[in-house]
Amino acid sequence: MNILVVNWTWYQSGGDWTYVQNVINLYDQNGHNVIPFSMKDDRNIPSAYSDYFIENIDYKKVNKKSLTTGLKVITKSIYSFEAQKNLEKLLSDVNIDFAHINVIHHYITPTILKILKKRNIPIIWTLHEYTPICPESTFISHGQICERCYGGAFYNCVTHTCKKGSVLASAVAAMENYAHKYLDYYAYVDHYVCPSVFLYEKFKSFNFFNEKLIQLYHGYDYTEIESAKSARNLNIEKYIVFVGRLEKIKGAHTVLKAMQMCPDIELKIIGDGTQEDALLAFKKDNNINNVTFLGKKNKQETLQIINASQFSICPSEWYEVLGFTIVEAMALSKPVIGSAIGAIPEMVIHNKTGLLFEPGNANQLADSIKLLYNNESLVSEMGNNAYNHITQLISNKKHFEGLRKLIRGL
Repeated sequence: MNILVVNWTWYQSGGDWTYVQNVINLYDQNGHNVIPFSMKDDRNIPSAYSDYFIENIDYKKVNKKSLTTGLKVITKSIYSFEAQKNLEKLLSDVNIDFAHINVIHHYITPTILKILKKRNIPIIWTLHEYTPICPESTFISHGQICERCYGGAFYNCVTHTCKKGSVLASAVAAMENYAHKYLDYYAYVDHYVCPSVFLYEKFKSFNFFNEKLIQLYHGYDYTEIESAKSARNLNIEKYIVFVGRLEKIKGAHTVLKAMQMCPDIELKIIGDGTQEDALLAFKKDNNINNVTFLGKKNKQETLQIINASQFSICPSEWYEVLGFTIVEAMALSKPVIGSAIGAIPEMVIHNKTGLLFEPGNANQLADSIKLLYNNESLVSEMGNNAYNHITQLISNKKHFEGLRKLIRGL
């Protein structure tokens, strides 16, 4: 079959791309042909279909442009005529059997769904975020969990300036959600694939096309994991590791506070983000000498650093959808200390595959770090449990079989 795979990027941009790349490989390995539809970018993986991609939108540069240009970009983020026109051209040139949608809000936009529906092309959408039910996308408002928009009350995003603390940004986000709800393009999707039980239950509780929600864990190709395991480790350091974007919702600030209470334990931080400068300043001001910021690393370097560690920390403070950093650590037989929020407890089983702590509670995190770090037999036991649990839960075979059943039904 010719399968249209749609995503806002066509390069390594985070967990959504990790999934997209994996599902592309699954389709390819099973004899299908993937046709991409995305946004132009110098970082994109080369594709014979890149001429159909929409022009690049960089929201970081919008403020530096004229008001007129800014308004055009904002309008485009709600309703993209360009995406519709380019997709129409692609569909006229290539026969598509069904479409697999991923992250499209703010760039490609859900307006493409009507183009697919018009041509009777079945649609599967893997949900990677909460945008259809939360204008801010993360259920976070000013650092706190927020569900005020329940029932489609998206105006709350504006009255509470949830998006970047800005009235304008929040108004645009709310308008986007109202527009898509009014146009009812979401109804054109045949199945919404939910990567975790938590996300499935959250969308269900918001009455979002409950009959179309399907819970199906992501797959994962463990080839690189095995390569990292077999690599010779000359590192004799004893340390723990945090891998993730340096943003408040990822809990990096809580980790630094916890490490102040664990002065004899070394932590390596892999990743970058908007909070990096503030975190480095906090480290300097508080003389935290047991934390090393390594910056962003490539996949193989990251896996090797995790493999040489004692365990990993995932201190997220938002409704984590799944978390491939947890998958990778556990596949490397490393226990994970994770916050009890979102889908994390589906992977981190307390006292079995790792330890759970209250999100944002630096004291609890510090206690958990000390408990695990000073018990090598517990690290080994939990590491083995972690490997067995995650490789059963997150499986390419199971994921593709689940997709195959959905596709047959279409």
